[in-house]
Amino acid sequence: TNEIILPLYCKPNLVQYKDTTLTFKSTVQHAPNFGFADADYWVRFRVQKQTNQPINWVLQNDYPMVDELTVFLINEESGKILTKSIKDAIPSYQRNIQVHQCAIPLEITAYTSYTVYVRLVTTDAKKIQLKISETHHFYKTYLDELWFWSAHLGFVICMIIVQLVFLLVTKERNFLLYVLFLTGYLLVAIVGGYGIVDNLVWPSSEWISRYSIVIAVALSNVLGVLFYAHALRLKKLAPFLYKLLIIDGILSVLLSSWIYVWPDTLSPNVYSCTLIVIFFCLISGSCIVSYQKGNPSAIYYLFGTVAYFLGIMIVLLWTLGYLQPSIFVINAMHIGSMLEMVFFTWALAHDYRRSREEREETQKELIYALQSQNKEISEALVSGQKLERKRVAADLHDSLGGTLSAIRWTLSSFNPEGLTEKEQQVYESLVEMTNEAHQRVRFLSHNLLPEDLEKDGLSVSLEKLIEKLNRSNKTAFNAQITLNERLERQTEFELYSICLELINNIIKHASATEAHLKLYSKGTNIYLEIFDNGKGIQEYAQEGKGLKNIQDRISSLKGKWQIESTDKGTYASAQVPLS
Repeated sequence: TNEIILPLYCKPNLVQYKDTTLTFKSTVQHAPNFGFADADYWVRFRVQKQTNQPINWVLQNDYPMVDELTVFLINEESGKILTKSIKDAIPSYQRNIQVHQCAIPLEITAYTSYTVYVRLVTTDAKKIQLKISETHHFYKTYLDELWFWSAHLGFVICMIIVQLVFLLVTKERNFLLYVLFLTGYLLVAIVGGYGIVDNLVWPSSEWISRYSIVIAVALSNVLGVLFYAHALRLKKLAPFLYKLLIIDGILSVLLSSWIYVWPDTLSPNVYSCTLIVIFFCLISGSCIVSYQKGNPSAIYYLFGTVAYFLGIMIVLLWTLGYLQPSIFVINAMHIGSMLEMVFFTWALAHDYRRSREEREETQKELIYALQSQNKEISEALVSGQKLERKRVAADLHDSLGGTLSAIRWTLSSFNPEGLTEKEQQVYESLVEMTNEAHQRVRFLSHNLLPEDLEKDGLSVSLEKLIEKLNRSNKTAFNAQITLNERLERQTEFELYSICLELINNIIKHASATEAHLKLYSKGTNIYLEIFDNGKGIQEYAQEGKGLKNIQDRISSLKGKWQIESTDKGTYASAQVPLS
């Protein structure tokens, strides 16, 4: 523009011009010898401070896109010229940082007239507005934007670190893509503001200082496409939008080549804003479609995208002069960016929780399927064992039992009166052993798989077994069974087999006069205890096949058992979970 507006906000009786807005025309014909030849704009005015109070007068520019601002302060009485730039106004430890919210203190003596020349160099500013303000705290008041920008960058770096931690813990691809996206955004934020990179990395390269924002925005667009496409599941839910985003990322890189081929044809900031606006319009539509297609996290991505987009639009409207500057307007893009990161972190956490629940559900289904298969296998195993036991019981009863019965009848046909005393002892021993063998065969054949076990359950079957044993054995058995309900078929079958094996060992080897069996439930477990007052188990017998079979049966039920034996008896106990 040809007009530069200079509103003077001053207290009454302190300045020469009170609450006055003055409009100055650019005096093209007048070119003072201050090096204004390459300046885009310059303005001249006179000022006089009419108070001795220690108050700072500050010249301030409230609109961004000013590359340089230099003030020439001429004392009209002495002719002394004082030159100050933005870097001179900032403390020494910050002089490599340029701030868009320019503020320079005017070092003037009271009651002395000064002529002020302001030199402005700008490439993209649409409006320039200067004002003079009074303040007691210059640095604290006029460097707010710098602190806000620094806090914003710190927030971005903290978010990158947090996402890296999440990535290391979860190994989720979403967090990796978001870290890359944040890195691209961090690059845009650094090269697009305050000249830190410009002054530290390429202080003498004007081309890179001018066009680095284009390169950063193009790279950020590509990383953003990768992140959003994966987070919104566009390849599956909206293939057309997925392809459109890919095309946008490719075009943002290809079209940015104008900075190499036709530099100075476009404004880098305007072009970068155009890329960002197009990108976020596509992303907003993609978020809505993804949410409608059943992706609940897309709503959080939409909120974050809209927050950042609104921040950009507010800054754009301020730059064009449609909004008055304030701490919130000037930093609207930073605020929107931080809100975006909060919403995105929420969305990523929601995605991770949902994917974890889906994995857990899949694992549960797999475990259920395996349990069903195991159950079928166990039932088949139990059924096969039943058939085998029936066959063995039938063989014992029909074949071996019949043979023993025939031996008994044959022995009974002998007349022991004609035998010698030694032969009679042998005869009686044979009859006794045959009767004992016949009883054991009958015991095994009848108890390998009793009908009562499947019909009435474990408790009834064991009680009937103990009753039979007490009728035909020298060992007196006592049973204490307190089960209130039926158990699973396999559990009942295995526990019955264990009892049968231990009782058979007592009858065959223990030479006990008493034996006790206890079976009860407590909490979520079944407890079995069998003990006798016999002569114990020899060491070699503890590694026998019978005890190994018991260990295998207990293991199949995921239980625990132990056996202790001395010359005063044997104690065996087992603990089996109910399910």
